[in-house]
Amino acid sequence: MQASRELLKTLYTMAMLVEARDAYTGGHLWRVSRYSHLLASDLQLPQAEVERIALGGFLHDLGKVGVPDAVLNKPGKLSDEEYEVIKTHPQVGAELLKEHPLAELVIDAVLRHHETPDGNGYPDRLSGKAIPLAARIVGIADAFDAMTSTRPYRQGMPAPQALAILRDNLGRQFDAEL
Repeated sequence: MQASRELLKTLYTMAMLVEARDAYTGGHLWRVSRYSHLLASDLQLPQAEVERIALGGFLHDLGKVGVPDAVLNKPGKLSDEEYEVIKTHPQVGAELLKEHPLAELVIDAVLRHHETPDGNGYPDRLSGKAIPLAARIVGIADAFDAMTSTRPYRQGMPAPQALAILRDNLGRQFDAEL
């Protein structure tokens, strides 16, 4: 039991490295974890699955440690080339986790949280139910937090507006059932 707890701590430590490095998203990982927990709980999933999905929410952006500061901390719109660099973060995160004994708990959320039901997401352009449940949940939580959070280059939007955007993109960007 103690060994598992210590291994779990190493995952949280990895996530905190991302939080410390990304000046614009302070608290983002914690909020995505909490939103993911709420959504998974509302689905009445088993508690162990709820906790696994919440942990995936906390670690979903792990790969951003491999994104150069000039791109990660850019105070404005990214160029197409910079966006391509950002799009590598799920695969980088999966690579960082590859040898961790608890990687299977979170790999779906880390690698697949930018996949979309319409197949236009990344990194593998999965669609529909081919996207793991944890990734579909974390993807919604991630987008909601990104829209409602204030960044140096833009004001966060009110929650009702973000929810309307989520609703308007059901079946395309976000899972309609969730």
